[in-house]
Amino acid sequence: MQTFSLRVKLVVIVRGVLMVLEKRLIDRKLLFFDELGEPTKLSEKEFYEAYEKREIEISADQPYLGKVPYVRNIPPDISCFPKKHGDEALRRRKYLDDLTKRGKYKLPGDEDMIKTLREIAKKIGDACAPSVSTIRRWAAKYIGQNVVKLIPQHAKKGRAPAIQGELEVILEGVINKTYLQDTIPAVSVVVSEFEDQIKERNKSRLSSDQLKIPSGMTVRRYIAKLDPYLVDKERLGKHAADKKHRVAAGVLRVHEILERWEIDHTLLDVQLVDETSGLCIGRPYLTIVLDRFSRMVMGYLLHLSAPNTETVLRVIERSIRPKAELLKRFPKVRNEWWARGLPARIVPDNAAEFHAGDLIMGFNELGIEIMYPASRAPQRKGAVERFFSTQNLGLIHNLPGTTFSNIQQRGDYDSEKNACFTLPQLEAVVVKWIVDGYHQTPHRGLDNRTPAQVWGTSEANHVISLPVDLDSLECILAKRASVKVHHYGIEVAKVGYHSTELAELRMRLADGEKVNVNRPWFRRHLQAS
Repeated sequence: MQTFSLRVKLVVIVRGVLMVLEKRLIDRKLLFFDELGEPTKLSEKEFYEAYEKREIEISADQPYLGKVPYVRNIPPDISCFPKKHGDEALRRRKYLDDLTKRGKYKLPGDEDMIKTLREIAKKIGDACAPSVSTIRRWAAKYIGQNVVKLIPQHAKKGRAPAIQGELEVILEGVINKTYLQDTIPAVSVVVSEFEDQIKERNKSRLSSDQLKIPSGMTVRRYIAKLDPYLVDKERLGKHAADKKHRVAAGVLRVHEILERWEIDHTLLDVQLVDETSGLCIGRPYLTIVLDRFSRMVMGYLLHLSAPNTETVLRVIERSIRPKAELLKRFPKVRNEWWARGLPARIVPDNAAEFHAGDLIMGFNELGIEIMYPASRAPQRKGAVERFFSTQNLGLIHNLPGTTFSNIQQRGDYDSEKNACFTLPQLEAVVVKWIVDGYHQTPHRGLDNRTPAQVWGTSEANHVISLPVDLDSLECILAKRASVKVHHYGIEVAKVGYHSTELAELRMRLADGEKVNVNRPWFRRHLQAS
């Protein structure tokens, strides 16, 4: 994909007129001259607005364009997942490798497989061999002999927390009163007190409304998941806890903007209402992309559905594009949002949506390196984690309908009853807080400079590359599908498409061979034709 930057001699086509960028003025104005020598001044904001509306085209026939290098991102390896999941994947591979070797890389019949499975289980020390249907399900995932495909996807599949709701409120009260004391009481004291309080409450309840008493081991598991530092801080004191949990680690060094992006999702602590009915519809998710060097928010996406691959693709596209056209939707925002450009690398977490093939292929074509962190290592993207904390304290927890961070903070506050924000209203508030609040607030990690100041200083010494064609960016960051070319064309998302080029392509393809297509591209061009 070709890219451009606002350099002198850049050739553009403005509403059909060929112009050349002569110089950049000090007030963020751009001076262009057309073929007749007539000057035209455009602010950067006006230029990017017209660029996003396709009113300004970048001439493809000029020597000043760049090209995105192709990057081959390596999929996450087994070290990116919890050890118990990795061990389970290796166990599954032992069965499949042994079975396929004996069957010349094909699974044997059911009778032979049952006998062989028992032999393998005995050899590796398994108490019980997996069933034939289980083996066939594993084999369907074991594409290209990639052991990561055998990683269990759900650590707690089929299990719901035994302690939740009213039981959790009671237990947290007992822990605060009994367990988090400098006398360092045993866990058994908490278990006993917890059971006594449940029995006391059950005395005033109907038999059909009795609280079930969890087992002592369930209570112990709940306590074991508490933050060790906070527990030691209450039981041992702050100085002893700091000494016990001290960390010696190097400091991450990032030298310029667009060098490293961090991305993550969070479920916002606020209830929303439907625009039409006014009924509570739940809590929204927020996906954020943050530039590590400047702490500038590159892009966001506010959505009600759970995060998925489409969420990530859309927020990355928004992060790369200029924001001038976006800010037109929010007239109350006073400041400009200059964040834009193609990054060198991005740091996600190990959620499934960041491992999708569509995402990896798109990043390969954009020259973006993916840096997967090790399992359970959120500190590798600490800037975006810190942003969410700042946003909660500075904005979300001050809105009507907030759920706060925990039950103790919420108290008797009825979040659903006080909810009044719709999704568009919340988006307007979030964008204004980001652009006029967060970006303009001094940051301790930036030597008390604001993210906007750091970005403004750095972009003067950094070449910011943007796609020559925004349609090609949308194509690259799109959901992909593999389809057959029929005599009547192809069908994508239940929409047909045909052309003379597809007819010629069908003649060259082998029988049954499929082609890869990008779904948004076909939808848009089908509508245009």
